[in-house]
Amino acid sequence: MPMAALALTPLLLAIALLVARQSAWIAATAGLVAAALVALSAFPTAVPVLRESALGYFPLIVEVALILLFGMILARLLESSGAMREISRWVEDLAPSRPLGVALVVFGIVPFAESVTGFGIGVTIGVPILVHLGATLRHSALLGLLGLIAVPWGALGPGTTVAAALAGLDVDALGLATARINLIPVVVVTVSVLLLTRPGLGGTIGTVAAAGLLWVGILGANALVGMAPAGIIGSVLVIAAMGSLFAVRARRRSRGSGAGGDSAGAGPGRSADSGAGPDAGPGAGPGAGPGLRRALLPYGVLTLGLLIARAVAAALPAVWTEVLASPPFWLAVACAAAGAFGARATVRAAARSWVPIGAATAAFMLMGWIMTTTGMSTAIGSLLPAGLILLTPWLTVAGSILTGSNTGANSMFAGTLDAAATAAGVSSAGVVAAGNAAGSLAALAAPPRVAMAVQLAAPGATVSARDVSAVQARALVVSAVAALAIGLWIQLTL
Repeated sequence: MPMAALALTPLLLAIALLVARQSAWIAATAGLVAAALVALSAFPTAVPVLRESALGYFPLIVEVALILLFGMILARLLESSGAMREISRWVEDLAPSRPLGVALVVFGIVPFAESVTGFGIGVTIGVPILVHLGATLRHSALLGLLGLIAVPWGALGPGTTVAAALAGLDVDALGLATARINLIPVVVVTVSVLLLTRPGLGGTIGTVAAAGLLWVGILGANALVGMAPAGIIGSVLVIAAMGSLFAVRARRRSRGSGAGGDSAGAGPGRSADSGAGPDAGPGAGPGAGPGLRRALLPYGVLTLGLLIARAVAAALPAVWTEVLASPPFWLAVACAAAGAFGARATVRAAARSWVPIGAATAAFMLMGWIMTTTGMSTAIGSLLPAGLILLTPWLTVAGSILTGSNTGANSMFAGTLDAAATAAGVSSAGVVAAGNAAGSLAALAAPPRVAMAVQLAAPGATVSARDVSAVQARALVVSAVAALAIGLWIQLTL
C-alpha cells in the first residue's frame, strides 16, 4: 500500500494543480518531474528496459505533437478563409426543420470537424449553426457540446493511439473495441438531444437514424479501414445521407412552387416539426457552390489521401509508405490545400498557440510512459477494489474533465486501467476501451470548453454565470450517466 500511495503522488499533484486552475503545461510538467523522482527513488528500472521502451514510445510523442500542430493550423486556416462560414450557411439553407438540422449538426458537422482537427473545433462550428436554427442559448451550447461524441477519433485519434501504446495494445484493435462500446455514449447523447429538442415523429426518426448511422459508420470504418480516419468516415456518411435527403426535398419543394403547387409545401420554410422555430429565409439552394467546394477541398484531400496512403502502406510495407500513411503528413498536405503558404501570419499564430498545448501533451505522455514502464501504474491499479472494474471509467472521466483532452486523460490513466484489468483477470482491451469512450465523452464537460460554448451561443454579449453553471451541470450529468452505464456494462460482460 505505501508503494501504491507513493506511485499515486504524481497524479495527485497534477490534478491538484489543475483544480487550482494552473495551466495544463504547468500541471503536466510538475507531474512529470514528480513521476521521475518517485521512479528513481522507489521504482528502479533497468536502463535497457527503459531504452527499449523509449525507442518504441518517443516517436509516438513526436507524431502526436505534429498532429496537434497541423490540426491547429488547419483549423485557423479554415476559419480565416471563411470555410467554416460556408459550411454553416449550407446547413442553415438546407435543413428542413430545427430537429433535423440539430441532428445533422450534432451527429454530422461537429463530429466531422472534431475528427479532422480536434481541440473542440467542432463546437466552434456547431454552436453558431444551432443558434441560427433557432435553439436557445443554453440549448445551443449544450447541443454543440454533445456533438463531441467522436472524440476517441478526434484529430485522427492521438488519444486512442496513446492509450494503445501505454497498454501494449494494437491501435486499430483498440479503436474497434472503443467503437463497439461507444454505442453507450451515442445512446446517452441521442436521448439527451431528443429531450432538449422534443421533436415530432419525423424529427425523432431522423435524430435516431443520424445517431445510428454515425455509430455504424465509425464501427465499420474501424473494422475495414483502421482507427485514424474512422471518425471522418462515420461523420461524412451522416452528412452525405442527410444532406442528400435535404437537397432532394428542397428540389421537390422548388418544383412544386414553380408549378403553382400547394402553398403549405411550396415555400422554403421549415416544416411543422420544427416547433416554434422561425421560418427559414431563402438560401443559396441545395447545390454546392464554388465557395462550399473550396471550403471542403482540404477535408477531401485529407480524407482521400489518408485512405489511399493506408492502402498503399498495407500493400507495400516500408518506412516511406509508413510515413506517407501517417496522419501528420496528410494534415500538413491539407494545410497546404487550405492556403498555408499564402497565410504565414495565420500559421505563425497557430504555431504560437500550439506551444503550451504541445508542451502539456508531451509532458503528460512522458509522465504516463514513466509510470507505465517503471511499474507505478501497476501499483496504482492495486488500489482499486478487486474485481470492481466498473470504477475504472471514472478515472479517465476525471482526467478528461480536468485536462479537457482524452489524450491527457489516457496519458495519465491508460497504464492504470491496463493494470487493473490484468489484476481482475479480464480483457485489458475492453477496460481500456471503456475508459477511452467514457473519458472522451467527458471532455464535453471540461469547464473551459463549456464556457467557450456558452460564449459562442451569445456572440458579442456578456455571458451570465447562471447560464454557464446550468450548461456545466447538464454536461456533467451526461458524462456521469455515460460513465455509470459503461462501468456497469464492462462489470457485467467482461
